[in-house]
Amino acid sequence: MPRIVPLLTDLKLFETDDEDIERRLRNHLEDVRYSSCKDDDAKEPKRLSWQDTDKIRRRAKKIIEARGRYSQGQHLSRADRKMLRPVTNGVAVGGPSSVHQVDEIAAMLYDEMPWMQQVINEIWLDMRHNIIEHGSGLKLRPTLLVGGAGLGKTHLVRRIADLSHLPVVHIDGGASSEGFPIAGLSRGWGGAECGRPLKTMLSSKVANPIVVIDEIDKAGTAFGTSGHSTSMHSALLGLLEPVSSANWHCPYFQVGVDMSRVNWLMTANDASVLPALIRSRIRTIHVDPPSEAHLATFIEKEIRRRSLPEDCVDQVTDAIHKPVESKAVSVRFVVKLLDEVQRFETLPLKH
Repeated sequence: MPRIVPLLTDLKLFETDDEDIERRLRNHLEDVRYSSCKDDDAKEPKRLSWQDTDKIRRRAKKIIEARGRYSQGQHLSRADRKMLRPVTNGVAVGGPSSVHQVDEIAAMLYDEMPWMQQVINEIWLDMRHNIIEHGSGLKLRPTLLVGGAGLGKTHLVRRIADLSHLPVVHIDGGASSEGFPIAGLSRGWGGAECGRPLKTMLSSKVANPIVVIDEIDKAGTAFGTSGHSTSMHSALLGLLEPVSSANWHCPYFQVGVDMSRVNWLMTANDASVLPALIRSRIRTIHVDPPSEAHLATFIEKEIRRRSLPEDCVDQVTDAIHKPVESKAVSVRFVVKLLDEVQRFETLPLKH
């Protein structure tokens, strides 16, 4: 059984919505009257009178008033309460449950991507430390993978998520400068909603998803017409700090949320352009490019993992060695090539 941990730090919600209390009281009274007449076929259950309805309405009002002294979600809409109610009793911590499982994950990553040895070793140590100190689940230090394009940084992160059976949130830092995808947008703004990491935690009921921010070095600052600014970097500051993330204030729901178990993994081509406040909160690991032998091993392992025909190894290897202008051979190029092969393998045979 996975560990269950609290997610909402300062919000208490009752299991039944205020609007449902009157309906449930009415249904209960009808069930009681039906049960009393069930053994007597000649007797019809008494229908609810207007006096019954009035009494139910007054009783429901008293219950709602009494609950209002304890519930802290009065500012939330019914739709928002519906989103938060399933996680009021906590969410699961996903990932490996033993040191043995951690070692297996690390061994598989080593086998598939040997040029990532330094990165995998750091991640392996994080996973072992978390199991020993805190119990089951995956928890990694906020990590920045720095290296040229197409080295397999994003592929590694996705493989970690696959092997750990955790949901992944992918945010493209090069496509957006705003902090809204990470922290969300407060009420009163058009398109207000919670951030994508929290939205994933609510839908999956998992406390520790993996959030991948690609090309975070390309994220800048966005300015509104009123002069206010927002950036992905500023949105991350409170989420990367262990103390503040344990009781992070969601600008949309206006409640405290424990975001301390989220696994933040970022990629960049140049870490020097990041603000010093971000660099001080993350671990930076440089990724070396794979050799030809590494790429050959990667192709073989990926083809086996995807259950593709063995003869694809030679075909893909020949394809990546063909001289193509301005097309450098990289892990990204190999993955795209394998995706195409896998797509064609799903086509029906022609007779």
